[in-house]
Amino acid sequence: MEFTKVRDLIDGVPHMRPPAGRKVYDFVLENRCHNILELGTYHGVSTCYLAAAVDELGSGRVLTIDRRMALRLDPTVLDLARRTGLEHVIEARFAERSFTWELKKMLEAAEPEQFDFIFLDAGHVWDTTGFAFFLADRLLRPGGWLLFDDIEWTINGSSSVSEKSWAREYSEEERATKQIRSVVDLLVATDPRYEVTIDGNWGWARKLAPAAPAPARVSTSAVVGSVSSLVRDGRKTARRAARRARRELGKARARRTS
Repeated sequence: MEFTKVRDLIDGVPHMRPPAGRKVYDFVLENRCHNILELGTYHGVSTCYLAAAVDELGSGRVLTIDRRMALRLDPTVLDLARRTGLEHVIEARFAERSFTWELKKMLEAAEPEQFDFIFLDAGHVWDTTGFAFFLADRLLRPGGWLLFDDIEWTINGSSSVSEKSWAREYSEEERATKQIRSVVDLLVATDPRYEVTIDGNWGWARKLAPAAPAPARVSTSAVVGSVSSLVRDGRKTARRAARRARRELGKARARRTS
């Protein structure tokens, strides 16, 4: 589906704005990300931008996971999937408590599914996001991409969150810390398997393909030395055998003349 078409169909629904939608849409097309996992659905606006790009590729799907409370929103991701005609691309799952439990169930499969692109826009705190990275890494194919949204977000800076009862349980240090950014800086960027790029409020991380094992290298000097050693040992053995043979021959001659 063309970008302008999906943009117009979901216009006015929060929270991903069209410029950001354009960016992820183009990214999916350019990198041919057929299999996408989204953690954090909300209304499903970002879901639709991702799904429209997958639809344009001609094959693939977007699996999006959020808590069951997302079904109380108006509209829901299911409503937007019907509105845009992208129901064949979007699969929505709703967890009772946390999307991390859904990831656990995915990892229990004999052969866990591998994704080309994982968009992480849920949790927003160190505990959840850090653990989510640990789990998502196991579902991301080598060469695939992780995108962390809201890396500049803080509890104190969010008017919709800062006064909620659960938010008040955090220390002032935690409330003032950019916790998603901490995950990107301390866990992802320090992992040698990832390349990280910061783009405004986004943190992009590419999982590097494993390096091919280096061919075994044999030192020429070691080979020459080993061969020389074998030659020397062979000569010594031959000389000892020759001496024994001469001694035996001498004994045999002595017996004949006696």
